[in-house]
Amino acid sequence: MDNFEIFDNVFQTMSLMVMMIVSGAAGLKYSSRKLVVLACAYGGIMLGTLFYMLHLTIIGDIPRIFYVSEISWMAGYLFFLLLVILRQERKNVHFQPVPAMLVLFTLIASVHSDVMGNSVLMSLVFGAITGTIVYISSLRILRARRSHIPPAAFDWMMVAVVILQILVYFVSEYISDFSTFNLYFAVDILFTLSLCSLFWLIRKEVRQS
Repeated sequence: MDNFEIFDNVFQTMSLMVMMIVSGAAGLKYSSRKLVVLACAYGGIMLGTLFYMLHLTIIGDIPRIFYVSEISWMAGYLFFLLLVILRQERKNVHFQPVPAMLVLFTLIASVHSDVMGNSVLMSLVFGAITGTIVYISSLRILRARRSHIPPAAFDWMMVAVVILQILVYFVSEYISDFSTFNLYFAVDILFTLSLCSLFWLIRKEVRQS
């Protein structure tokens, strides 16, 4: 296949479809809301990528008019936010300067990288959602360190997912050739693998609880 962008999107779509099915099945097996929510998150991002891939394959160009993929991806991150909130275990969320700085960085990076296309409002909403995910996850990391216990691997990975997602858009602004493997695809494949790893981390927590 001479167009590596199609291969990349097929890889991401199939990977997330498999993880959606596996997460849903595991959620039913362990009666876990966390795994079911994770399956929904996978489904949202997978459907957005599927539409993007089909449009690219059939029309021969990226979607430019209707934000179907962007809305699906945002829905996926809303489920990730719900998952992060479920893991809070009724603990209060207090203001902390370092996580707050990460939220500000996420907002600025989302708008600067045109994460949601040319819509500044959509990019701000996306930045607010992912920023909240980063805030809660980094807050849990700080709490664990202060309690002298290892931070949960899921919290680190969730922060990494958001950073890699924004990095994908940032790198894409400096890439013009999407027919061969380059830095953009390296980051996007790493992003896909980091998404897939969330299942194993959550399943481990569910099995230990």
